[in-house]
Amino acid sequence: MDFQNLISHLALPHGHTAAIGTSLGCAILWSYVELFTSAAFSRMIFVDQAPLQNYALGWSSAYGNLGCNDAASLVAMQATLASEPERAYRATVAACLAYRSHPLPTDKVSAEQVADHEKFFVDIAKQGRPEWYGKLMADHTALDWRDSIAQNFGPSSGSKTKVLVVASERSGCFPAAGPLAVVGLVNEGKWDAQGMADEGLAKAAVVNWGGHWCYWEDPEKFSKLVREFLEAEEGK
Repeated sequence: MDFQNLISHLALPHGHTAAIGTSLGCAILWSYVELFTSAAFSRMIFVDQAPLQNYALGWSSAYGNLGCNDAASLVAMQATLASEPERAYRATVAACLAYRSHPLPTDKVSAEQVADHEKFFVDIAKQGRPEWYGKLMADHTALDWRDSIAQNFGPSSGSKTKVLVVASERSGCFPAAGPLAVVGLVNEGKWDAQGMADEGLAKAAVVNWGGHWCYWEDPEKFSKLVREFLEAEEGK
């Protein structure tokens, strides 16, 4: 509801607004659409977030979250947040930056930069309360958005919103197949383990120049990707 209030307050043009959600931000957008439909948006971009973090029948480690994916791993995360929050923050940074989770010989990051980057993100995390991070993850990781996405974006929904799904081959949070399942849910109204439908309102972009936080690791490439999607939709 907060998001709806913001849209109303800003008087954003109905049906001519674009939105980008990254990680948990994708779930916020999916929740909004579940409540208010996608009609407010001409375009939406979802970055490196699977529609279900937990493992389930037919939804294995090939799709779900690589770290927090069941009740036991959630409890372990909450325990670390309670006893050693900075350790939890550092682990998050390591999972979200490609040069930490999936290092390549071509990565040109000095030890000083690694330390500076980690301090930057840890200092931001310290501004929040660790117990509430744990409560937030308890909610986020258990929610299954697959049916909701199919119902509200799929062919039978009447949605005209065009979607770009960005997944990373070097994400320490999700295998690329997890976020890419959203493409099939939008285009066919279902998820197919054999592959994703690439004809329809949703398109996929798989990147290797960054991880879960690819937009931070290479903002120029990310901005170019977004700009090309938005300009193509405008007929430019």
